[in-house]
Amino acid sequence: MLTHRVFSSCYNMLNILGSLKGEITMGQLDNVRASMKPRPPYCCGTLPVTPDKCTLFYSTGVDDHAGKINLLSATSEELHRLSCYCRTQCPTADNSRFTPAQLNAIEIATTFDAERCCLTEAIRSELLEGGNSKRPLQLLVQHFKIYDTECHETFPPVLPATKDDSAGQPNLLDVCLHEYRLVKSYEESRMFSLSLDEFCDVFGISPAVVRRRESTNPCTNKATPKGFATVLVVFPTDNEGGALLLRQGHHEWTIDFAELFARTTQTSVAFLAFYDDVQFAVRKITSGHCVILTYRLHFPTDNDIPLATLERKGVYDVNSLTTGITELLLDPGVLPEGGYLAFGLHNQYMSTSRSVVDVSNHLKGRDALIACVLTSLSIAWSVRILYRNVGWTEFSFLADHIVDLSSHDEVRCLLETLGSPEIVYFVGARGEPDRNRAKSDESVVEGKDATDIMLVSATPSAWSFHSHYVAGGPEVMMGNLYGDVCIIAERQSLATLSGGRDQRMEG
Repeated sequence: MLTHRVFSSCYNMLNILGSLKGEITMGQLDNVRASMKPRPPYCCGTLPVTPDKCTLFYSTGVDDHAGKINLLSATSEELHRLSCYCRTQCPTADNSRFTPAQLNAIEIATTFDAERCCLTEAIRSELLEGGNSKRPLQLLVQHFKIYDTECHETFPPVLPATKDDSAGQPNLLDVCLHEYRLVKSYEESRMFSLSLDEFCDVFGISPAVVRRRESTNPCTNKATPKGFATVLVVFPTDNEGGALLLRQGHHEWTIDFAELFARTTQTSVAFLAFYDDVQFAVRKITSGHCVILTYRLHFPTDNDIPLATLERKGVYDVNSLTTGITELLLDPGVLPEGGYLAFGLHNQYMSTSRSVVDVSNHLKGRDALIACVLTSLSIAWSVRILYRNVGWTEFSFLADHIVDLSSHDEVRCLLETLGSPEIVYFVGARGEPDRNRAKSDESVVEGKDATDIMLVSATPSAWSFHSHYVAGGPEVMMGNLYGDVCIIAERQSLATLSGGRDQRMEG
């Protein structure tokens, strides 16, 4: 998509070209202009398929029975019966014998999976540019059509070409108008605020000319379904004629699917994707049938992808965990001075940075269950790394990020190197020192408050780190940092809890 900055760049380029008119030959100028011609607003190709991926199921409207047809092996008689059935089921002006037989998305199901065949990736590489080329795409089935010898589609009147327009390629005005329409229609307004009059002013063109072009744009004259482009999937049926005609303004392109099928050595379907400001029609079918499955292409949002609600009671006992944590916190002997409860993770996760804090948004399984119970009990929690240092000094501390000391030549004072970390002291269920884990160098932590921490999990964390560093002291030795990523829940002291209750009672 072209942004305001890109429009300004085009404007500057036009000014540069104008200033060089007297200095370069017309041949050189023509070469520059030819190299700037944009590619057509469509892409097409073929996609290998197997017969089991091309079955169409359709509603017969009789006792919820469904019809079935394989679009790779369907005979002319089968397609004729299907088209007659479609027109019989919907005897309206839009489904008369002069228009293609049509079944809407709610009336069909197919084993052809366009996204699984990576069709969106093929389209992305040719149709999208800039930041939009990296956004996720989604294809939505719109309808299924059968064209036969009795139907054809017609275009509105053709716009006359100007003397500066080429016959086969859109000019700069066409492509800028095309990008302008798409950005204004499908991007957030704060991302692109150029009005149509400002657009005309930038390019030094008549607003009347642009408005005449806009009046012929199909997107402005009728409502289009959700999305920004149409994708047609054409099945290799036996037919003659039926070439596809595309039009943008007064520029036209003809896509002959018979030629595309002739150039492939594998059984394939053909596809064609084009933007919404491009009109299309199918040329007259002289024999046989042309079968087209139509999709809408759009950028999905969170609202477009429904989230499953997992019933956890059948997998984990939520009530027993809630009861267990509640009883633990109500026991006055558990961390009476306050501190932390540490729950080792049961799963490993990917982090895009050295910080592990954001992992709290992606917990799964038992980890997610623990977090859910803590939240329901209004207990503050976060995902942090519980480190144990083993070297000349031994102590434990909490960190929000992965500690890497490999770039240090020699670490003489680990606390200073770490930037005064939050020191913790392992205790048992009754606040007594945890003999298996509670080791600390009093000279190191002297004068610093160490927060009590109690391990709730019986097993170590499934996500852990181990790193080395050069520890300076009486003699040089290798120090070790052992880190376990845990859910760290805050336990307030009994005095704080009592004070809070007293304030609420007084209120």
